[in-house]
Amino acid sequence: MVFELARRYERKGLREDAAQFPAPGFFVHLDGRPVHVYRRGESGPPVIFEAGIAATSLSWRLVEDQVARFATLYSYDRAGFGWSAPSGETKVARALVEEMRRVMEAASVPVPRYVVGHSFGGMMMRMYAAMYPEEVSGVLLVDALPPEEWFPPDRERLRVLNRAVELTRRGSLLADLGVVRFALRRLERGQQKIPKILSLLAGAGGAQLTSRITGQIRKLPFAVQQQIRAHWSRASSFTTMAEYLVELPASCAQAAICADLGDKPLIVLSAEYGKPGHQGRQAKLARLSRRGDFRVVPATTHWIMLDDPDSVVEAVRDLLVC
Repeated sequence: MVFELARRYERKGLREDAAQFPAPGFFVHLDGRPVHVYRRGESGPPVIFEAGIAATSLSWRLVEDQVARFATLYSYDRAGFGWSAPSGETKVARALVEEMRRVMEAASVPVPRYVVGHSFGGMMMRMYAAMYPEEVSGVLLVDALPPEEWFPPDRERLRVLNRAVELTRRGSLLADLGVVRFALRRLERGQQKIPKILSLLAGAGGAQLTSRITGQIRKLPFAVQQQIRAHWSRASSFTTMAEYLVELPASCAQAAICADLGDKPLIVLSAEYGKPGHQGRQAKLARLSRRGDFRVVPATTHWIMLDDPDSVVEAVRDLLVC
């Protein structure tokens, strides 16, 4: 009885979210599956924005208005995230790059294109430029994931990764019962106690993860925060995240063997604050091209486009005139 009431609460929440937060962009269909694409700008060269491993097109909201003044901006939601339907396809990087190409072709995005990627999305765009150099005019990596972070994984890395997979799968079960929705709604209303208790139910690390993510999300406009809350109330978001994490070492292995970018224009933005050796790994990414430009963005964390969106806008503008 309790479980049925919980699932009824979750189904009602899904209907309410669908009515309150319609997709801001348009849909293309891959094998009958809807994929959400967001376009801004009426002129200028095409620039594709790729989000981080579990992020969506909403990641770029703070930079879109300015970029749309001089370029045509495209962002999208990978399958299972945001407004895009889940898929049963593998979540390994090469397959994701190929799916991105299919999405952009279906959306009639002209080539060549400039590409921008954050974190895991940066690794994807680096691979895309290496695999299809004729389709890419220039690359901007925003604190991109260096493949050596997860390949080859040592015992400690595997322990961390397996724990993260366990947490996300547990999150999927809690979301299916409406528990995540209940907690996030209380958090949105400023109630801290219940969400903290529920995040602890996810196990060791759950509370810290919740705190870190919500701290970043609060840098976005409240309306966008609500949309993100709706997306992460769904079990499918957690299930998809687990699928990405399982394939993360394989994705990094694929990136590690990709060719360099030759003399392709490349700008690498690195956060000032990170783990030991972070800036060195980011500087190494800049050496993928003979025209690589490495920039440390002061007073930023991994989410540079939220901490200092102007630095991303400036880098896009510079890339277009390289």
